[in-house]
Parts: sequence; C-alpha cells; structure tokens
Amino acid sequence: MKRSSVLQLLCSWAVMLALSSVPVDAQSVRGSMRGHVQDQSGAVVPGVSVTIRNTATGDNFSALSDERGAYAFPSINLGTYTLTTEVVGFKKAEVQGIVVEVGVPAIVDVTLEVGGSSEQVLVTAETLSSVNTVSSTLTNVINTRQVADLPLPTRNPVDLARLQIGVAVTGTDTRNASVGGLRGAATNVTQDGINAMDNFVKTSSFFAISAPSLASTEEFSVTVGTVGSDSGRGLAQVRMVTKSGTNELRGSVFWQHRNDNLNANSFFSNSSGTPRPPELQNWGGFAVGGPVWLPRLYDGRNRSFWFFSYEAFRENFAALRNRTVLTEPARKGIFRYTGADGQLQSVNLLEIGNAKAINPVTSAQLNAMPLPNNTEVGDGLNTAGYRFNVLGTDPSDKYVGRFDQELLQSQKWGYHKLEFVYNRAEFLLKPDTFNGIEAPFAGGANAYQSSVRTLMATAIHSTFGSRVTNEARFGHQRAPVGFLRDSAPKNPFFINLGSVTDYDNTFMSQGRNTLVYQFLDNLAVIRGTHTLRMGMDFQSISALTFNDAGIQPTINLGTNSANPDGIVNSSFPSLPAGATGTAIANRARSIFADITGFLGTATQTFNVASPTSGFVSGATRQRNFKQRMLALYLQDEWRLRRNMTFNYGLRWEWQGVPYESQGLAIQPKNGVAGLWGISGPGNLFSPGSLKGTAPTYLDFVNGDTGIKLYNNDWNNFAPFVGVAYQPLFGSGPLRRLFGSQGQSSIRAGFAVSYLQDGFTVVSNALGVGTTNPGLIQSSANNVPTGVLTSSGVPVPVPVFKMPVADADNMLLNFNNGLWTFDPNLRVPYVQQWSFGIEREVARGWVLEARYVGNHAIKVFRAVNYNEVNIFENGFLDEFKNAKKNLDINIANAKGSTFANNNLPGQVALPIFSTLLTGLSASSGFSNSTFVNNLNLGNVGATASTLAFSSTYRTNRANLAPNFFVVNPNAAFARVLTNSSFSNYNSLQVELRKRMSHGLYLQAGYTFSKALTDSEGSQSNLEDFRTLRDLRLDRHRASFDQTHRFISNFIYELPIGTGRRWLSSGITPLRKMIEGWQIGGIINWQTGGPVSIYSNRSTFNAANPGLNPAQLTGASFEQIRSAMGVYKTEQGVFFIDPNLLNVTVSPTTGKLTGATLKEGLLGAPAPGTFGNMPRNNITGPPFSQFDFSITKRTYYAERRNIELKVNFLNAFNHPNFAFTSVIFDDANFARISATRGGARIITFILSLNF
Repeated sequence: MKRSSVLQLLCSWAVMLALSSVPVDAQSVRGSMRGHVQDQSGAVVPGVSVTIRNTATGDNFSALSDERGAYAFPSINLGTYTLTTEVVGFKKAEVQGIVVEVGVPAIVDVTLEVGGSSEQVLVTAETLSSVNTVSSTLTNVINTRQVADLPLPTRNPVDLARLQIGVAVTGTDTRNASVGGLRGAATNVTQDGINAMDNFVKTSSFFAISAPSLASTEEFSVTVGTVGSDSGRGLAQVRMVTKSGTNELRGSVFWQHRNDNLNANSFFSNSSGTPRPPELQNWGGFAVGGPVWLPRLYDGRNRSFWFFSYEAFRENFAALRNRTVLTEPARKGIFRYTGADGQLQSVNLLEIGNAKAINPVTSAQLNAMPLPNNTEVGDGLNTAGYRFNVLGTDPSDKYVGRFDQELLQSQKWGYHKLEFVYNRAEFLLKPDTFNGIEAPFAGGANAYQSSVRTLMATAIHSTFGSRVTNEARFGHQRAPVGFLRDSAPKNPFFINLGSVTDYDNTFMSQGRNTLVYQFLDNLAVIRGTHTLRMGMDFQSISALTFNDAGIQPTINLGTNSANPDGIVNSSFPSLPAGATGTAIANRARSIFADITGFLGTATQTFNVASPTSGFVSGATRQRNFKQRMLALYLQDEWRLRRNMTFNYGLRWEWQGVPYESQGLAIQPKNGVAGLWGISGPGNLFSPGSLKGTAPTYLDFVNGDTGIKLYNNDWNNFAPFVGVAYQPLFGSGPLRRLFGSQGQSSIRAGFAVSYLQDGFTVVSNALGVGTTNPGLIQSSANNVPTGVLTSSGVPVPVPVFKMPVADADNMLLNFNNGLWTFDPNLRVPYVQQWSFGIEREVARGWVLEARYVGNHAIKVFRAVNYNEVNIFENGFLDEFKNAKKNLDINIANAKGSTFANNNLPGQVALPIFSTLLTGLSASSGFSNSTFVNNLNLGNVGATASTLAFSSTYRTNRANLAPNFFVVNPNAAFARVLTNSSFSNYNSLQVELRKRMSHGLYLQAGYTFSKALTDSEGSQSNLEDFRTLRDLRLDRHRASFDQTHRFISNFIYELPIGTGRRWLSSGITPLRKMIEGWQIGGIINWQTGGPVSIYSNRSTFNAANPGLNPAQLTGASFEQIRSAMGVYKTEQGVFFIDPNLLNVTVSPTTGKLTGATLKEGLLGAPAPGTFGNMPRNNITGPPFSQFDFSITKRTYYAERRNIELKVNFLNAFNHPNFAFTSVIFDDANFARISATRGGARIITFILSLNF
C-alpha cells in the first residue's frame, strides 16, 4: 500500500476517534459485565433498570435493558459486584458476589419473577454459569486466591503464568516459557496497562522487568490465542493489575523464611557426597489500603482510596573460589621442578634472566595475594591454590502505591475517576558473583549489579451515561541495569599476570537504561446490539547503553621480539626432554615475567565520543537507541442473536525504524549489495565471476545523516474475527448434550498479531566489536622494552577514518565482518486460529476442548552470505586427495603431513600448493590443525581457515578473489531478513471449577507440535545449514512440548467454625481446627527435543554443532527406542548402557568415560550432512508436585493470623536434564544435571486484618 493511502486512512481514523470522544487504551486493565434479562417463560424483558454496585468501593453504575433484553457495562473496575434489577410487574432481583476480572467478561443473565417491586429474589453468583458465551479470545485469569494461596518458588506472581494450557515450560522456568510454540518476543507483558517488559533484551516470554510484587498484585490475565484487536504487539498477552484500597481498612504483614536446613539435597550431590549449599533467605513486608479519611475533615469512603505495599528480600551468601597464587619461594624468584632424574631441582630466575630484581609494581600485587592453602590448581611447587569464600549480599526492596479518586459524578457531565499507580523496585547484588566480576582477592575492587526500576501509570476513567465509557492512560517505565565497579582502578593500567590469577579486577563498568513513555486510550460505545471499541496506543522507547570495557590499558607481562627475557632451556639442570621440558621452561618464563614485570605487550580499546571526535582515549562506548510505535484499532462486539455474538475488528500498527540518536552507527554504504563485494549481488558460489565492486565502505547512518537502517513498514493491518455461539435446544439428545442456556458455548476465531523484538536485534549490527568495525578499535604496543614502571606503557591512539573500507578492517583483524539490514524489512506477524467447545458439566464445573494453531510469518533471522564454497571451486575433491596423501605418508612413516611425496597413490594438490607456498611446515602441509581436520572430515573448517587467516593472505592473491566466499574482505556478510517462520498446532483441554464449597480447581492438558527453522536469540543470528537448500533447517522447535499436564487446586478443609464438621465445641479446640487449607500445583510434561550431532564441518563452516551425526550401523528408530533414563551403578544415562563402552576407575569405581559403541553412529562424509533427524528425540520427562498447607486462626471476623508452609517439589523427585550431544563425546548420553531443583520448604507467617 502506498504511504499516501495509508496516511489518508489514518487521518480518517483519527477524525473518527476525535468525533467519538477521547481515544482509549489498547491494554485496558478493566473488566466488563453483560447479560440478558428474561422472564420465567424465556421471553426477553426490555426497559429493565439494571444497577451494579462494587461492594468494596461503592461504585454504582446503571443501564437499561434494550429491546432484546440485553444490557452491558463495557468498562468497569475489577472487583466483586452486586447487581439489582427493577421493572414494573416483576419482583426486584438481586445477584450477589459477581466477580469482575481483567480480560474476561462477566456474564450475568437474570430471570425475573412476576410480582410486586417491593418483593425481592436473592441470587448468588455461585449459581451463574462460568462458560464464556461472548468472546473467542482465549484468556484465563490468575485470581487473587491463586496468587495468595498457591505454592510459589518466588514472590513473583508471573510465575503462575505456567498454569495455563498452551504454555510450554522447561521444568519450572516460567520466565523463558514459550506460548503457542513462539519465541519470547511474541509475549506482551503489561502492568496496570503499561509496557512492563525488558525492551532491550526481549527473549524471555514472562519476564516483567518492573518486578511485580506478590503483596500488591490483585490478579492478572493470560491470553494465549486469537487475540482481539484491542490487544497488540504479540500473541500472548499478560495483564497485571495492582490492588486498590476499599471502603474498609484492610492489610497484612508478612515474613517469609527459607534456609538450607529445611531443604533437600539434589540427586547428584547426594550421589557424590556433596553437602547442600548454604542458603538463608528472608522476605518481609506489608500491604495496607483503605479509604482516605481525615478526622473531622474528609471522609473518602465511596470516593477516595489508597493502597501501599512494601516488600523486602535479604540474603547473605558465600561463593566458593579457588585462585591460583605463587608459593613463597616463587615470589622470591626460586623456581622448582622435577628433573629428568626424578629429583627436585631449583633455579633462581633472577640469576638467569635479563632482569635481576623483583619489580615493585608487580610485587605489590603478588604480595597482596595470600599464600596457597591447597594444590588443586597450579603445579604445587611454584603455583598452587588459595580457596576462600567471597561473602556478599543480595538485598532487594519493592514499593508499590496506588491512589484512586472520584473526580466527578454528574448526570450531565458523567462519571470520572482518577487512578494513579507507582511501582519501584531496588536491586543490589554486591559483589556480583553470579557473573564472576567480584574482586579476585580480598581488598581488591569489586563490581556489583544494581538496578532501580520504576513504573508509573496514571489513568482517567470516564463514563458518559450508560452507553459510553472511556479510559485515557499515560505511563512511564524506567529500567536501568548497571554492572559497576565500586572503586576506580588504583593504577592507570591493568596488569595481566601470566602464571597466576590476576590481582586486578579488569572488569570495567557497563550498563543500560531503558525508558518507555506510553499513552493509551480506549473508548467503548454501545449502539443497539453493537459494542464498539476503538482506541490507540503510542509508545516511545529508548535504551541508553554504555560500556567501558578495554578503555583502560592492559599490560601483558611476558616477552616480545624487542624485549627478550634471556631465559633459555639450557639454564634448567636435568630438564626433561620434549613437551614436558618445554612446558616447564615456559612456566618459568611466565613466573619470571610476573615477578620482574618484564614487558610483553600492551593493549587498549578506543571509542569515538561523537561522529566528529575521532578516537578518544578513555571514552566510554555509549549508544542511545530509540524507537516509536503507534497502534490504532476498531473492534465491534455484535450480538447477532441472544445466543450468538460476533466479534470483529481491525488493528493498524506502525513500528518505527529503530535508530541511534547520536549518529554513532555505521552501515555498508550500498546496503545489502555491499555484502556481496567483488562477486556482486546474488552471484553466489561462482568463483571467478566478478560482477561486483570492492572494497565495500562503511559510513555513518542515523543522527544528522537522515539515513535509516531500513524503510518504514506502513501497511501492518491486523484483522480479527471471532464468534461465540450458545447451542439452545428445547429437548432431546442435543438438549442433554449442550444443556440449557449458558451451559455450553462453541467458540472460534482468527486473528493476526504483529511482533516486536528488542533493541539487541539492532545493537548487534551497528558497529560493535568485529561487526562493522570503525567506531571501536583496539590498539597495541607489541614491542615495549624493559620492565614495568608506575608510568605504564604507551599505547598509540589509532587513526580514525570514515568512511572505512572492509578490506582495511580485514587487515586489522581477520575476524572483522559486515552486517546490515534488508532495506524492505517487514514487521513479523503471526496468524492464529482456534475452535473450541465449552460445557458446564456440573454446577461451577466447566470442561473446554479446543484446537489452537498459529503460523508466524516473516520472522527475523540474520543470515550470512559468506558461506564457504567447496564444490564449484574443486576444493572438496582436493580435500579428499589431501586425506589420501596423509594416510599414505603415515603408512610409509613420512610423518603427519599431507604433502605429495610422490609415493604410490599420492596426487598433486594444486590449491593447497598455491596457498601454502613459501610457508613453514607448521603452517603448511604439516599444520596440526589441517591434519586434524583431514582426519575428522572438516573440509568446511579447512576452507574457512584458508579463506580468512592472515597467514595465507599473500598467497590468496594467486586465486580468484571469490574462490572460497563471495566477499573475501569480510569474515562474514550478514543481513537481517524476514526469512524465518514457525508453525504450531495443538489440542488443548481444560477443566475448571470456580471457588465454591471450599474447592477451586484448574486442570489442563496440551498436546502440541511446534516447527520452525530458527528459535531466535538476542541477535536472531543463525546461519542456514546451507544457502543451497534452506528447507534443511526446518525442524521441531527446541521449545516444542508434545504433552503437558498442569493443574492447581485450593481446598479449604470442611472442619471448624462455619464448616461442615466440628463447627462447635470449646473455643481452644475450634481455634485449633479452624482455617486449615491445602493447595497444590501438579505438573507433568514430556521433555524437550534432543539431537545427536557430529560437530563436524563437513559441508561448510556454518554451525558444525548442528551438523547431524550419520546413521551407520543402526536405524533412527533403533536409536530413538534405546533412549530413556537408565540408572546404573556407574551413573545415569539417557541411552541403553548396553550400547556404551563404560569405563570406571579401578581404584574408586567411579565413572571415567562412556563412549558409544563403534559402528552405530559416525561422522558424515566430506561434502555431505549427517542424516540423523534434528530434534526428533524427546528428552527425559518432567514431573513435580508443589504443595502448601495453610492455617488461619481468626481472632476477629476479618482478622487472622496465617501460617503457610510451601513444599516445592514436595516428593523431592529428581527430574533429569539432558540436552543434545555429540556422537563421539567421551561421556556420551551421560546425565549429570537435573531440572527444577530439589525439595525446598518455605515458611510464611502473616497477620491479616
């Protein structure tokens, strides 16, 4: 569609919204209620006054039933309501306990009885149907009881998202779950309507960077399919809602405790005799809310409400470390070793080297290291280990506040209410042992992880009469994450020691701050049988990143060509011959350099501070990424008939092209064409055909240049259509099958949703490291002389040049390459569909079965055009000939060389000869890497080395420039494309029982299959197995889960006051037996897909780890049938041990190795891929039962003391983890890890009022 046409349509849409009212939120966190009014004969009753009242806040809303007896409240606050009806000639009806939840309409059909209006009929919501009869969207609500009463591993309520069918979870890792067989970017998480995701690294489905608090979360909904037009940016929708105050002061104070004495040990720790790791965690906090009340000044009941919660987490931890340090003699220069005669020898290094004194700069660091206390590392004579615990803390604090205020209630001007929510979460991990950036030794500089995240939402809810509602919402999310040093380096340089652990913590500060500003607006208008919803969602997202890595010079101690250390092997008496002696002498050289400060090299990384600054010493690498997005939607809920609702709508999404606002981004000047270099666009695998130009230049984009990364995508229209039909039959078998009104529903829907990735998809392609280098460059002084002094070693500032040629970058580092974007890159989208039947099988019990599928289209995938060529250039045949030469040379005792020695059967190798001419044997025909690759069949790796290594650069000029790859001036030539896809099909069955008679239950089963060609990553880079046949990459997705059963329940024991049994008796006994409750989560699922790979580059150099093994002596079915969990005395395996060669230590009896018996699997031949199907083996299953026991003791009507005990993995069942494996691995199919962890017990004590 032309841009002008799109703009005309958008302008028309905007005018329509303006004329209707103020626009509305596409991520509404409100609920709705609708239904019909009829008499006892089933005839509709129009003109009935229907009034609903929020029992907690006193909010009142009224409507009249229309000519079809229908009424609707399209946008109301969440909570519990009472509905009353009044009309002449009928008794007044009152329905109590109606729960309005986020994202799921409450359906309340009322049957009136003939009589006077002074008479009243009372109905409880327990008698209402729980069947969804109006919407095709697949949404479930995690309600307050589930959030509060189910056993949770953390206090993060989003962990409960795994309770939904259609969600595939690996173990208990809800954060990285897959919804509908899609990548993590397909999930949209909001908190109080505002974007709550990590918008920089958007690979985790259920990660809310806002860190929602369990104490402050009222409920949240999870949508897993056929998403309506009012929801966008993803298929899965998670909507969290913060608690609000009520007309009564309510609150709780809690303390939660967990320690290692309560926990069980893991399966493998028990097997090895390893004790439980220490653990001590405490949570504490409170939540309280009520009406605003100022004595004798203001009574805010029914008008003004407040809520506040605070939650603290405290943990002291110890991380065990074992560093390598010098022994006391070595610090003085005395080097010891075991001589060839078996005797202990010693040499004073200060007497044999070119430096004769201990260096004061390096000795200050070496002497600050403790002396060793173990010999588990090092040689035991000169270097050994120092084991110690790094002590740290991991505190976090969460603050949540909410304020609600009625602004105006007027028959003329309508009803208007203000909502304000503020969420703040503070995290500090000091030191950051998780990422290993703590001080190497006590007294050094630590690095820590810090984050202060805030989310704010302000909304105005408006109701105009009984048929128009509006919600305008503005929000802000701020999510800084910093990895910071706690002090600056003491020296103006780092010292890289060669023999021991560095004393310097060389980590330099880095981090990011992601900001979101969002405005949303939702308008709902009732017109006859239509409920129209329209609205917009605007977001401005930015991510400011910084990274100081490398900006401080690093001095590498050692030697160089201009600074010989003077140490020769003859200086060591009785030095063993061969590699052993060489290793001893090299170890001595390293220690000599460390104690004398002998200089080897010095390096430093330089960054540009602006497009005109050039390289600046000490400047950080800073980038500021930005993106703006706008969505408009229009949706209609059309009640065609009383028993049929038709939903349809259209959403338009614009996702602006991301950009770096400072202009610190570079791209190939001629875009994708530049990737092809000398070969020319599309001229793949054509050595000698030179239709392009070289070199390719990189230059600035974004900023003041006005150059975008790719073109805007304007025509992103997402339709939605769905139907909900209630079968109504007066009698007969169909009546028995479908029941009466409201007891069954047939729902079907189709929708399109657009997907949004994080900034890492862009940041990885904009001039970082070896990708499009030019804005960051490492410089080196390779020939410093003498020893280290306090002034350090000068490092030259590199010359800045822009534009910069890829050929020049290749000269600096043969790993440098190019990355750009398809200029017509589109926004990925997913088509989704569902068909299901829902039936109330008993009062409050609903059974639903549905088919759910989707197809993701134009999904991001970065691919590499520089696939190495071994076919058209004849290199494959030459590689095979080289292997023959090698075998003949070895058979004739000519050594490990593939040179042509004119022995019988040997042939000339013209390609190798051209490239290896003039080189030493170690770089040429006797090169150990080449020889190893010949033995393994790694023709692709060999070709890649010859194509890019600087060693062969001069001789490559004697071949066609594109002999091996299309662009010889780039190690890779990547482009971000829309070339990926996924398919998902599933059967989903769910049984639900709402809380009544003390029991709540939800149980679901999913049978599914997910296919894709790439699972995605932060960069979405995955080279195709080969560009010659893209279909080879189609496989079962790694997050596919064939079978999954998940259930959760809450059961209030029927004993004690007000219960069925033992409700009377003496007070102490009643208090003892009252308030007992149990809850649980039961999970069983099949394991994830597993593959057996060859790890050989037999076709090209792309992804050798994904090159399948070759089936030789067994069929795939035979291998698959042998896979399973086998527990033996030697260990646990995921294949029948009869197919393994198991070796054990003769002294300890412990497993030392397990290899697959020969002849079953092998490596593919050069020039082929293996034929073992990818991901067609299913890993070990997972099962876990989490259980909770709760005791509430009431000391007033609504006040109680609560003790809750959670048992996570209550039966301590080990769930074995097994991932893909290499066929010739030394521990083939050995299982050494578990998923989900051992049993954990937590205690929670609460005071509720």
